[in-house]
Amino acid sequence: MNKIYSWIVKYVYNVDNSIYENFESIVGESDDNTTKNLYKIFRFALIVSLIVFSVNLLLRASFLPSSKWALGEFGDFFGGVLNPILTFLMFIGLIITIIVQKTELALTRKEFSRTATSLHEQSESSKRQVFETTFFNLLKLHADTLESLKFNDKLLCSIINAHQEDSSGRAVFSSILSWMGNDSGNIHLSHERYKSFQDFENHIVGHYFRGLYQILKFINYSTLSKEEKENYSRILRAQLSADELALLYFNCLCSSVDTGQFKCLLIEFKMLEHLNLGKENFWEHFTLSGRVIYTTKEDLLKYIEFNDDGTVKRSAFGSNSVAISHLYTHNMSIQQAG
Repeated sequence: MNKIYSWIVKYVYNVDNSIYENFESIVGESDDNTTKNLYKIFRFALIVSLIVFSVNLLLRASFLPSSKWALGEFGDFFGGVLNPILTFLMFIGLIITIIVQKTELALTRKEFSRTATSLHEQSESSKRQVFETTFFNLLKLHADTLESLKFNDKLLCSIINAHQEDSSGRAVFSSILSWMGNDSGNIHLSHERYKSFQDFENHIVGHYFRGLYQILKFINYSTLSKEEKENYSRILRAQLSADELALLYFNCLCSSVDTGQFKCLLIEFKMLEHLNLGKENFWEHFTLSGRVIYTTKEDLLKYIEFNDDGTVKRSAFGSNSVAISHLYTHNMSIQQAG
């Protein structure tokens, strides 16, 4: 008896597996339990249908010699009992399908979101690479321009080369500062000499400063964060010598250069932070680059922006110690005196 029972169970199990395989080939395989759940509903509906059919058949056994009214009653009973059950099971299957679709749509949205995030990150990375490539190419061009600079009698058009300077590359800035220097005590003479140099000898270093301006402008108008912009501006600032900074200071004060755009970028990125600034005993006297190159406090303050309360808002001198000691308290001193 047990053998017969085991055989029946094994036979039913094999038939069930065979039916499931055919069902799966039609419905399709899923990674979750959707196909299995739908098959369970199908199996239950099939079993119920067979039971109802068998019960109805047994109850209507008297129709076997055939009877038209008996066949009609058979159909009515079979349909009346089975249709609500099948309809309910179809409703359950529909609910399962909707839930599965909702889950899949949620997973799809998450995947789209991850894809969009990934594409955005790739786009940002690509923008960064493009920016860095352009930035370092500009630095190389700037270095090439620096090496091509020359200062000698053959290139000078109007000024007198009093010290008979003949220099090239970075040394050109030392030659120009030497030409600008004075021992007369006239603190405005250096500015006047540079303006003359800018007006008549712009071909010496004019293209150098224009290139420097374009690099700062490129950094400023990029989509980088403020901190990232400051990092790249520091890389640029590290390329400038003390003499270059000193001449840059005079260049951006000169009205014939532009209307202040270059100076604003120097303030924004603290480009004069490492300027070799010295305070003379005289109130208005400051020296640049360790030379006899004078400037005034009034002109130095043009590179500093103050808040209404007298504190420093922005400054091209950054954390320069001389600027902190003698310039940053200027507006506060005036307010206190008032």
